[in-house]
Amino acid sequence: MDYSFFILIISVFASRFIQLNAFRTLADEDKGKVLSKNIMQLSQVSMVITILLIVAFYLLISKFPDNATTITASFFVALIAQRIIVYLFTRKRMTDNGVPSTYTNKYFLSWLITTVGVALFIVLFMQQFNHALAK
Repeated sequence: MDYSFFILIISVFASRFIQLNAFRTLADEDKGKVLSKNIMQLSQVSMVITILLIVAFYLLISKFPDNATTITASFFVALIAQRIIVYLFTRKRMTDNGVPSTYTNKYFLSWLITTVGVALFIVLFMQQFNHALAK
């Protein structure tokens, strides 16, 4: 079983659970601020980019195992940079829209869980990959 993928999926679901619970506690007038078009579009684009980066990483590392260290380092930096940039833009948009800090703090926690999940995915995948090469 590929534990790296399992941890990635768990981190995404845990993150979404935290966000949904935080959303439920918002007042009705604040829910519209979170669901504003500019925040939702950024979230959707971020998710697509993250998925594409992970798929590209998986395919490249499978096709070019001799360059595993370079590929891993490049994708790790790209994913973390993408996650941080999107977080900063989203946080700014939430602040501009007047989203309560209780929600933005839980948003940060969910972002952190997903980011750690992505980092663990890369590290554990590479451990499994390197172990398979050693056999």
